[in-house]
Amino acid sequence: MPTASQVQDDIAIVGMACRFAGAADPAAYWRNIVACRSAIGDHPHPAAGRVLDAHARRFDRLRTLRGGYLRDLNAFQPGRFGLAAEALAGANPDQFLALQIASEALQDAGLQPRTVPAGRTALFFGYAAPVNPASANWLQHGLAVEQTAALLQRLVPSAAEAPLDEARRAMNAALPPVRPAALRSAFGHGIAGRCAASLGLSGAALTVDAGAASSLAALRLAMDDLRLGRCDVALAGAVQTCSSVQVLMGLASLYDFTGRELPCPFGRDADGTLPGEGGAFLVLKRRRDAERNRDAVYALLTGVGLAAADETALGPRPAPESLAAAMRAAYDEAGAESGSVALVEGHGSGVPREDLVEIQALRQVFGDRAGAAPRVLAGSVKTQIGHCFAAAGAAGVVKAALALHHRVLPPMLAGPGRLHPRLVAAPSPFYVASAPRPWVHGRGLPPRRAAVTACDGACLYAHAVLAERPEPR
Repeated sequence: MPTASQVQDDIAIVGMACRFAGAADPAAYWRNIVACRSAIGDHPHPAAGRVLDAHARRFDRLRTLRGGYLRDLNAFQPGRFGLAAEALAGANPDQFLALQIASEALQDAGLQPRTVPAGRTALFFGYAAPVNPASANWLQHGLAVEQTAALLQRLVPSAAEAPLDEARRAMNAALPPVRPAALRSAFGHGIAGRCAASLGLSGAALTVDAGAASSLAALRLAMDDLRLGRCDVALAGAVQTCSSVQVLMGLASLYDFTGRELPCPFGRDADGTLPGEGGAFLVLKRRRDAERNRDAVYALLTGVGLAAADETALGPRPAPESLAAAMRAAYDEAGAESGSVALVEGHGSGVPREDLVEIQALRQVFGDRAGAAPRVLAGSVKTQIGHCFAAAGAAGVVKAALALHHRVLPPMLAGPGRLHPRLVAAPSPFYVASAPRPWVHGRGLPPRRAAVTACDGACLYAHAVLAERPEPR
């Protein structure tokens, strides 16, 4: 059982907002989850088909263009934030998506931007984009233009310098202008700073890059600052967009994209994942402050564990022991046993090597079932929204918090394949549901608990523990 001091240190989720494929807010996201409705579809830009090759063996070709894309949900109205339309030219659009979601999360918590406690509200932003429109524009104005001019000169050695200079000027003129504000958005820390300034936050504003574990790492920092009294309100979340075919090429080479209609998380026949776009922000307070203010509470965050794999001669090695260490650290911090968890929202990407590491870690930490029937529901939302990389953990935390809030155990839309026997075969404590069911819980038992896992391909692991909101006093 948690001690009195641990209860006082619990962190309350008092506001949430999100954008994921097919869902403009948490309510729509939850409806899609319980209905097993997938928003994975074809690439939004038909011209992307030029790089499609089902038998691709080249970096510049993709075996699939399917994914969980935001489409029109990524539209941004600059006037709403006092920005001129020109501010969007050449800038990284991820900063505007982050700003919009963060603003909506504050409003959901009953806080208006620019009226939050001065100097006492912090922002922690998970972000791991390898390239974005702002950084690409930067390189195009310099490197790409010069390389193109050099190629023209090599192909036409007799070309005079004047026409080449004219070609350079024409190429630069065709690109978005390079402005200092746009250049700042090429860096992740610039996005955190821009969001904080636009929302009137004057506390810490940090960007966290831990790959696919970024959002849980951001939550960990937010929880630490709240517990240490460095802030009274914290915004924590992450954003990921990936519809650029250049970004998809890199991700596909790192994560293995499946050629199927849907990925198959924890599947015996899994052969890869599919990309997803989106993001989420949570508004956090210390539990005692939320109770004193009579805030509505979705759920409590009680622990986040982080770990990295051991180094080998060839680099980090995926190891279930490392993920298990992150899990145990989370339960130690929460003052809870893994046996008190009834829902695990897994990383479950559909990439076989990642899924097997996660399954082995889960079995190490949760052990065998105690009775005849399994009692821990496992799932992964990636069959519905794709793998949102930096925002993958945020997608899981929002799902788990909503499950605790509604007291419903959510189903998993299973991919086209059998589940891995090491996850669900006896004596495993885990099972997978195809339909929602009431989260029945006996009186006098520890609170309902859920857990969320996020794993990065560079062998960074994170595990978060959530508990149901306290009953009003």
